Amino acid sequence: MMTFGLAQSLYFITYNMYFERYYIALPFIVTGALSGLILYFFARFNAAKRERLQLVTMLGFSLLPFSLLLNSSLDTATVLSALTYVGLVMSSVRVMPQTYKTLRTGNVSNLSARYFSLQFIAGICGLFVELSTTAPSTAHLLMFVMLLLTNAVQFGCMQYYKIRPVMA
Repeated sequence: MMTFGLAQSLYFITYNMYFERYYIALPFIVTGALSGLILYFFARFNAAKRERLQLVTMLGFSLLPFSLLLNSSLDTATVLSALTYVGLVMSSVRVMPQTYKTLRTGNVSNLSARYFSLQFIAGICGLFVELSTTAPSTAHLLMFVMLLLTNAVQFGCMQYYKIRPVMA
């Protein structure tokens, strides 16, 4: 699912760079870099050859919508706006099941407090910057709110399950 996170960040980064919204691109650069690093280290050190091929295939399919930009009959701004909504859906597909699983099972052994803290800070900064723009993007606002909520829940679960006394 990190391939979705990386692709989704690239959609938002491209949108913001195209419309010269450089400051709002920064949170997506942070989240994209985190997703990219996790994906790289997993593929490099933990993934079997078959898993690496699956990751490359998923990343390729995730980036396939960028090929719409090659169609001269489509307006670039419209395509990039649509890609932000695709990124929002991809992020939901990636994050919501993980949050539900953490809530249901209480298993926090593979979660990183630093990762969720950085994601949360990126979400806060992004939301404030987006709200301060003259024409806030609905997809961006929804994305930042979802980022804040899911990361707050994940971080809260981690803290709760780590300090909770173990039942004998």
